Amino acid sequence: MKQITSTFITIISSLGTFAQPIDSLPVRINTLEAKSIVYGIRLDWSVVCFLEFAKFQIQRSSDGINYTTINAFEADKLRCKQPFDFTDANIGGTLFYKINVGDRDGRYSSSKVVTVTLTEKKFAINSIAPSLVNSEVLLSLYSPNIDKVSLFIINFNGVILRRQSIDIVKGVSDIRINVGNMPKGNYILKVQNGFLEERITRFTRL
Repeated sequence: MKQITSTFITIISSLGTFAQPIDSLPVRINTLEAKSIVYGIRLDWSVVCFLEFAKFQIQRSSDGINYTTINAFEADKLRCKQPFDFTDANIGGTLFYKINVGDRDGRYSSSKVVTVTLTEKKFAINSIAPSLVNSEVLLSLYSPNIDKVSLFIINFNGVILRRQSIDIVKGVSDIRINVGNMPKGNYILKVQNGFLEERITRFTRL
């Protein structure tokens, strides 16, 4: 068992079991990895497939015993030669993932289980792009809750030039802000959520 620990994530992989020897399976998971990204947990996997079509079931569990299928799809033999990925927007806690792969007759085998323990992220500004803007800026926010935020555009003299309220989702929200009618200069963008937490970034209007 191999354990990797960082500030936000611990990944533990354990071997699953197969109903028949791995080498005899017409389709099987070759590799499976899980990692933390800004807006969730990303699974990356590859397969060995000798079928014209293969079925996939991505399963998640909170206890490592009871699994729920969170996505299912088919892929042809050509597609199966390429790597696969899937992003789960669940954030926080310990989650277990495995992938079932099988044929059209419903015969499945299971991958190993990957376990991700992720400390829940707090309200944050992910990014603002571009920082040098002509007319429109894209603000990316992360929130652990559905919320309503207030956006403030403030000049460097501390004067609030614009204020607006926006509903955001749990997870990542991308917000486009039109600043094309504002004078050229440097600005502070302040975001305040419903819990009165504030985050600040800056941009320049060219």
